[in-house]
Amino acid sequence: DVIRAALSPRSDVGRIVASVDTDHAGHQDLWWETATGNPPAVPERLDAVAVALITKAMNFGQDLHLEGPVSWTLLANLEEYVEAWTTWRPDIFRPVSISAAEVVDDRADGPGPNATRTVLAASGGVDSTYALHAHARGLFGRRSLEVADAVLIQGFDIPLDADAGWRAAHRSVTAIAETVGVTVVGLRTNWRAVADPEWEMSFGTALAACLLLFTDRAAVATVAADSSYGHLTLPWGSNAITQPLLASAAMRVAYLGGGSTRTRKCAVIGDDPQVRRHIRVCWEGPDAGRNCGRCEKCQRTKLNFAAAGRGTIEALGPVDVEGLRSLDVRSVAARDLYRELVPEMATFDPDVAEQVQRLAHSDITR
Repeated sequence: DVIRAALSPRSDVGRIVASVDTDHAGHQDLWWETATGNPPAVPERLDAVAVALITKAMNFGQDLHLEGPVSWTLLANLEEYVEAWTTWRPDIFRPVSISAAEVVDDRADGPGPNATRTVLAASGGVDSTYALHAHARGLFGRRSLEVADAVLIQGFDIPLDADAGWRAAHRSVTAIAETVGVTVVGLRTNWRAVADPEWEMSFGTALAACLLLFTDRAAVATVAADSSYGHLTLPWGSNAITQPLLASAAMRVAYLGGGSTRTRKCAVIGDDPQVRRHIRVCWEGPDAGRNCGRCEKCQRTKLNFAAAGRGTIEALGPVDVEGLRSLDVRSVAARDLYRELVPEMATFDPDVAEQVQRLAHSDITR
């Protein structure tokens, strides 16, 4: 059994559609729709579609065939990607092969005139905001690039039907990006409905697929590191090993920011008034697109800003020790981030420090 995908003739500027055919779901349209900003051109190759569907193919144990041109470099990288993930998570991913009606040999190609430009996945959170500032302020050294666009995506943590939450998130990301002179593209996608086998293990492909659509203006896709090199979480959907494999000669994927802890990132961005007003980290509160101030991630981010010496952040509110007492940890990635906080909490009140220690050494609750 084979999953087959092609670029739909209904694709145009503003709405890119891939036709996906499987034996288990029949025919489905996978689409990316530009809601705001400068839309990407209709792609000449199916690289983004291949990346979008690779974890679905592995999850069903079905080969993936692209009915159109795909870059040789990407196909080779995806073979390595499959080997990594079927080694890490054989319970949900199985070996598959990827083929294409036309393989475009891009091995001798360079990045072209967009070599110094990047598009960046921007959620408005700590990691992507730090990456945005680091590019704009040259903090990545030779890795610093001109940000062509920050791309905010609806359909991942913000559901497609959460219009008010989407507008709130868009205002926040725009306010943050404008301080460093970067424009925002709002992109909507139904990827989760069509291609998501398990979000925590596959979201890296979803992000990369969105960014690979922008080869018309950048040769680098920046995916902000959400764990530091000192506390790498593996396996995890986006990581320093496999995220760069979702690339071709025309668009490489840069996983940037792993040299800084989350607290260090907060120290860099925490003086910006727009960041203090608009940082958005919450994904499980009642209002999509806004911080609840009470969930695990909101509480943890308050601790990061406090440990960085940036005090109380308007968008999140003060550290709440009673709120910390009510928390449990539901992922290895979150627990690793509390462990990273332990040596950074010298200024915390004893009650707060006690709760950080508890969370850093707690069992995972599902």
